[in-house]
Amino acid sequence: MLVKQLHRHKDENDFEQFYNKIASMVPDLKKFTTRSLLAAEGQGTIDRGFYNAEGILDEIYLEVFKDFNDIKDEERLKIILFSKAVQKIEEKKIIEQETPDYLPTEKMLQEELDRLDEEFTTDADGDLILNTELDDISYKQPRQRPSNVLLDRSLEQQLIKKLDMDDTLLPSLERRTLFGALYNFIPTRSKSVLELYAFGNRSVHDISEILEVPEEVVDRIMDKLKERFRLLK
Repeated sequence: MLVKQLHRHKDENDFEQFYNKIASMVPDLKKFTTRSLLAAEGQGTIDRGFYNAEGILDEIYLEVFKDFNDIKDEERLKIILFSKAVQKIEEKKIIEQETPDYLPTEKMLQEELDRLDEEFTTDADGDLILNTELDDISYKQPRQRPSNVLLDRSLEQQLIKKLDMDDTLLPSLERRTLFGALYNFIPTRSKSVLELYAFGNRSVHDISEILEVPEEVVDRIMDKLKERFRLLK
């Protein structure tokens, strides 16, 4: 029914009505985009306040409006919308960091599974570090320590809720810093999996469709991430 209404707005070239209808149909898309941008700002991967969810959604809805004739199914439409949101947020990070070209998601996730097995420890200052860093000669030399990573409290609570964690785990600055560090060390595409799950309220099946990877890969990533955050217990 909703898709038929969207097709009518498209046929009438009425982008305003199309925008309002599609925005009300997928409210989780704005939540996902807003929270993902907020998390990226907190980690310094994009400039604070430079991008906003409304601007990204404007781009997405306009692109979908132009090519809407080929869309017949509401669930498929949701997959397309979230896929575009993930890609646009990734593009912003690439622009900010001047990183290499976008690589295939499945290949990156397969490589990241091994990285998610890396063990953590704490140094003399109580900072969370990867054990592999201890073998790095540069780590043993004086250097500027990175500032503490703190996520926005609303993001912390959403992650705790979706990861089935105890909501009393973060009462102190030390715990919040550890939580932020655990989040900060998650590889790029694995973080997209977690953000779609926690911020976008997407199922494992949805995420596999959005990122175009097998469900078992998404399942393995989520299992690894849940293991990682158990370090807080």
